[in-house]
Amino acid sequence: MSGSGKSSIVFGTIATESQRQLNETYSNYIRNFLPKYRQPDADRIENLSTSVIIDQKRLGGNSRSTLGTITDINPIIRLLFSRIGKPEIGGSNLFSVNDPTGMCPDCHGIGRKVTLDLDKFLDKSKSLNEGAILFPTFAVGTWYWNLYSFSGFFDNDKKLEDYTAEEWDKLLYAKDIKFKMDMPTG
Repeated sequence: MSGSGKSSIVFGTIATESQRQLNETYSNYIRNFLPKYRQPDADRIENLSTSVIIDQKRLGGNSRSTLGTITDINPIIRLLFSRIGKPEIGGSNLFSVNDPTGMCPDCHGIGRKVTLDLDKFLDKSKSLNEGAILFPTFAVGTWYWNLYSFSGFFDNDKKLEDYTAEEWDKLLYAKDIKFKMDMPTG
């Protein structure tokens, strides 16, 4: 039943005493660097083994986080599979979703494929000057729109549906292209 004290007895008594007893096995020097635990309010606790404490807080991380990444056991498991796995596929990084060589080429290790719906992003019946890019960050007159409009690569009055394959490629996929932007002043 909620509120009956289950978590309190586990975390406040058993886990605290287990951790306190474990810390007592270390030298005084090491104990100075460890968290301090008070002795729980209990008459007697016997035969308590060392415990691993996993609290009830939400785990941090990102969409690639798993129990293996959070507990740091993944590197050991990857190493194990890379050494004894059959068929052999290579080094331990090939088993890691957080390494480009080991992540899924479609979802990049996220677990789902994220794509852009161009029909919602662009209105092909309009030109750049008419607001063909529907995403607000690229609205006519914004800094990002100016990058396209004043790049010199596009006819700003040409409807997107009339773009050549080369123009489409440049509009959608061109990166690292250097150009001098001549914007009108005033």
